[in-house]
Amino acid sequence: MITQEAKKKQAIVKYALRKGKSKASRVYGVSLSSVKRWCNQYDGTWQSLLPKSHRPHSHPNRHTKREERQIRNSFKKCYERYGWDGVYSDLKRKGYTRSYSGMIYAAKRMGLVKYKKTKKKSRKHRRYPELLIPGEKVQIDVKEVPYNCLRGKALRDGKHFYQWTAIDECTRMRFVYGFEEHTRKTQPNF
Repeated sequence: MITQEAKKKQAIVKYALRKGKSKASRVYGVSLSSVKRWCNQYDGTWQSLLPKSHRPHSHPNRHTKREERQIRNSFKKCYERYGWDGVYSDLKRKGYTRSYSGMIYAAKRMGLVKYKKTKKKSRKHRRYPELLIPGEKVQIDVKEVPYNCLRGKALRDGKHFYQWTAIDECTRMRFVYGFEEHTRKTQPNF
């Protein structure tokens, strides 16, 4: 899409160089100032007409060379042991007046911190092998049934129920059973 626009601009510029900028702006329906700007940019290739960044080259509130030098020195001295907080407190002691986030942003812009991209673990290297036989491995869990889930006679008598759950890891089939006691005798033999 961007290359198509650049090639269209190239065609307009070539027409403007042959017939004139005013006529090119009327024929192609583009403002005269745009045609003049493109003619000044054009060096014979369509790549010269690609859109350029609008980002400013400098900012009035950017860190000064002195502040950058302070950040670099404090970073070397304190970062390994105390992290960003240590660097910032060291800078504050030396008269640094900027914000914490501004200091971190400046340090990253100066290239003091290089982040290593974490590699995602591939699914080939699983911690446990894939189970193919049903019943080979079963997860068993027990929990007390919450008071607000009880109804009728069980709620009136103030009984406690325990829910035993068994999940087969191959088929993910689930078996749930409830008991009034939580003892070795009531433990189901799955």
